[in-house]
Amino acid sequence: MLLIKCNLMKMSRIKIGILLIGGILLFICCQTPPTPKEKIYRFIDNLEKENIVISPLADIAEGTEETVPPFPVKSYPVLDLGSGSNPYGIKRKLNIREAENNVIFSPPRSRYVFDIHIPENSVLECGTGIVKGPKPTTTVFTIEIDIGGHKEILLQKTHAFSREDQKRVFQPHKIDMSSFQGRARISFGTEGTDQNYSFWLNPVLYPKKKKGTNIILISIDTLRADHLGCYGYQRETSPAIDSLAEDSSLFFNTFSSSSWTLPAHVSLLTSLTCFHHQVNYEYDKMDSSMITLADVLRQKNFYCSAHTGGGFVNAAYGFSKGFDSYGQSAQGIHQKDASEWIGRSTLKWIDNHKDKDFFLFIHTYQPHNPFSSPPPYNTMFLEENSEWTEIDILKYLGGKEGVFKNIPDKEIKNIISLYDAEIRYTDDVLIKPLMNKLEETGLYNQTMIILTSDHGEEFYDHGGWEHGHTLYNELLKVPLIIKFPGEEFAGTQIQTIVRLIDIMPTVLEKLGISSKDLKLDGKSLIPVLKNKEKRDRIFLAYKADNILKSHIPQKISANEGTDKLILNKKFTDEQLIFFQSPPPDLPPVELYNLSEHSLEKNNIADSKVKTSNRLIRLINEALARATYRKTERVEIDESLLEQLKALGYLR
Repeated sequence: MLLIKCNLMKMSRIKIGILLIGGILLFICCQTPPTPKEKIYRFIDNLEKENIVISPLADIAEGTEETVPPFPVKSYPVLDLGSGSNPYGIKRKLNIREAENNVIFSPPRSRYVFDIHIPENSVLECGTGIVKGPKPTTTVFTIEIDIGGHKEILLQKTHAFSREDQKRVFQPHKIDMSSFQGRARISFGTEGTDQNYSFWLNPVLYPKKKKGTNIILISIDTLRADHLGCYGYQRETSPAIDSLAEDSSLFFNTFSSSSWTLPAHVSLLTSLTCFHHQVNYEYDKMDSSMITLADVLRQKNFYCSAHTGGGFVNAAYGFSKGFDSYGQSAQGIHQKDASEWIGRSTLKWIDNHKDKDFFLFIHTYQPHNPFSSPPPYNTMFLEENSEWTEIDILKYLGGKEGVFKNIPDKEIKNIISLYDAEIRYTDDVLIKPLMNKLEETGLYNQTMIILTSDHGEEFYDHGGWEHGHTLYNELLKVPLIIKFPGEEFAGTQIQTIVRLIDIMPTVLEKLGISSKDLKLDGKSLIPVLKNKEKRDRIFLAYKADNILKSHIPQKISANEGTDKLILNKKFTDEQLIFFQSPPPDLPPVELYNLSEHSLEKNNIADSKVKTSNRLIRLINEALARATYRKTERVEIDESLLEQLKALGYLR
């Protein structure tokens, strides 16, 4: 048998610098102001040294020959595509109210000045705040406009710490600029005490839109496609999702790049396979040179925000790149009402941002183990005399050591019923209110909505539990529902094999944004929807060796049409000793024809050797083409550690 001679663990330690796409043109105060097109003007992108009239950060840098003065803990330089240079390192990402936000640090006494063009009927939006320093502080924030020689104060706000335990003081502001139009100079100033970490939260100027396009990407973690009504499931788990599917394109054979959260979401948001992004272990962080969907949309004047459950989609892994604001609340993991909490924060956000074009990424862990939805959902699908109304599967099985434990059919049915209840709860408290809000605000028809998942869940389908341990369809096949603006392609049902990595290029093509220079692994699905492409696409899926100390070896999967190959690295004796119940005795090569054996029970590798060898060559060629990059190592703080423990990933 041909062996895969590539160690992706080493692969992720090698770095070749990736150049950012092109040179980003910046408008600074001494250049021609932006044209009066309907665009979001981000002051943070246009801040250069020439805009800084005065700043103690500049004095520190120049006096000590440092390029980046000291900043508060948990703030990082902004690396978003299009954010421009970062004079004195003052453009930062800072955690405020459980969200990582783009900020401009402005300790007293600072003054930043911008020459701009104010469009008709526009809004100036920003936040003012202070991070607690070594001494009590007070800051006065002032925004002033000079238009045609007429000066006016737009905002004046004083912040001070009122309690000893306060770590942040923050307030958002929205200023109606409809009485101003044309060329103007706007200044942002701070006055107050020294040793003060004052900041402006992502100030933007934008015209209120009359009609535009919004993008909403929804990832429901651990959601199996075959447990949704629109995919033929008999239980009524998903009435709102099913209703959305009627207005949408429904893809029946969508494959993820991995069977666990972190690498799958990196693939989703970068359109790169695991071979290329190489974020394959729990301590891997995205290479900052990689271009995300948010990066591209941000450059195209979309306001980009996320509401997530944190954990393995935490900003610490690099997911906030390109986002103006990236939310990641622990409530999205620890509470039984996780998806309802995400839903409430999302609806509030839409009310505050409906007047601009936006990209909104929504993620919930609700269907993820432990299965513990609030009543009456937790009993909705239970049979009589069911033992549990909630369960943590890993604890019940005795931890990762029991992941291959066989249990009675009655218990399996009980667990599946609790999982289905999580789906129905998410459908009722997140998806349904979201659709209602979009209808209520008049945004539904002009919004592109994508609903999908990162991976599925195994209920002993192949002798195991949970996810991240195999590459069978119960883990790799995910739902994909795309509602296009104006209900284009509504009712279309696609049986062709497609990939999670195809979502990003589909969004870009629909918006008329070229992706040819981005080196994406995915391709737009619009040719498939227009019936111009009928062939099944080739997916590559990967599970690294011993992720999360699971003691489960590496697995790789690929397809040629409906023939699906899985390569299984052999368990070592040390790995086998770890388990309470022995794992299934898998052959090194598995091959299934999905059109004939969708449950992947009949291995035909021995009878179709040529097909197996052809797919092995395909995998080797993909590995050979992979751009080697060095992934950074993530810093797991106490909060993130607790989130990962709550999900059962770490002890």
